[in-house]
Amino acid sequence: MNYLNKLRKCISIIRHKSDYVDKASYYPEKEQKSKQEILKDHLWFVWNYGELEPFYFTYGFDRKEMTRQRMTDEYIIPYHKFERRINYLNLHNPRYNDFQGRMTGRVITAEKFYFNIFLERFNIPTPKVLCFIKDKKPLYFNSQYIVDTALTAKEQLKLFFSNDMDAFCKPTAGQLGNGAFALRIGGGIYIDDEMSDFDRLLNILLSDDYLIQERIYQHDKMAELNPSSINTIRLQTVMDKDGVVHPFGAGLRIGRKGSSVDNWAKGGIFVGIDMDKGTLMGRGFIKPEFGTSAKEHPDTHIKFKGFEIPYYKEAEDLAVKLHSYLYRCHSVGWDIAITPDGPCFIEGNGLWEISLSQAVHGGMKKEIGKYFC
Repeated sequence: MNYLNKLRKCISIIRHKSDYVDKASYYPEKEQKSKQEILKDHLWFVWNYGELEPFYFTYGFDRKEMTRQRMTDEYIIPYHKFERRINYLNLHNPRYNDFQGRMTGRVITAEKFYFNIFLERFNIPTPKVLCFIKDKKPLYFNSQYIVDTALTAKEQLKLFFSNDMDAFCKPTAGQLGNGAFALRIGGGIYIDDEMSDFDRLLNILLSDDYLIQERIYQHDKMAELNPSSINTIRLQTVMDKDGVVHPFGAGLRIGRKGSSVDNWAKGGIFVGIDMDKGTLMGRGFIKPEFGTSAKEHPDTHIKFKGFEIPYYKEAEDLAVKLHSYLYRCHSVGWDIAITPDGPCFIEGNGLWEISLSQAVHGGMKKEIGKYFC
């Protein structure tokens, strides 16, 4: 961003300063900066980095103790530069820098259908794919269903959905839980527990490429936090130049009452995990439009601090093992459910966010800097 554009942006921030400084703090118990100091911080970010820091309040930069020196020394800022770095390293893994990005494991994590096939091949627990709809027609049916592929796409799907099933549907290119819904067929068609019909279901599923998977059920302990959503671990792993995989920055995403997804963007809560103990940390973070922070779940009132996650160590070990199979991926953000039988891998993300990990664990610049230089 050139000098003139920075100046224009700074002037706009000053004119509309209440939109930028009148925010609720995630750390109300701490001494806060004045509104004038917060405004100066915002202007400093724009002048030095060309943009605002979107996680300014979530990181607690409004705390008096958070000097600009601490922000730059401890936190990975601005995010967009680190995001580009993740993207580059997953195309040019330092361990395979002679490959020039011609082959990358990220293609597997980016395509949910490929990812499921890959995991099944290595006997990694993952939800079973029942059907995959690609380009408005079924590309794959699980072998447990008998469907005449000579029929039209609509007829095939009508025959498939004549079976009773308990499933979860999501767009293969979807993010942040957009377009995902629970599907139950038995005595009728139910979308997110609401009575529907085949035509509406078909309209949804043909609006995008959709993966229909067997619905999984979480461990009773995880359901205590919020029973309407599968509450998943987000764990990052990174591979060093010697091919050794390291886990870092784990947190738990917890949905809200009545929601079938646990995503932060949909009002879910993100709570840090003490990776040595496999227990939750004390503060949960909520996206600003839904709240700020909480020490217990707003609906179930389960306190976060010390809450033990079943099979956490097994989930971490399995993530490291799985990343070793995806050896051309430099780093991966894993979404892992905990079922009564152990961890179940939902997704792998080649382009993941450090933001929430920094929110719950504090600045991670020094911790992970050695792997991303």
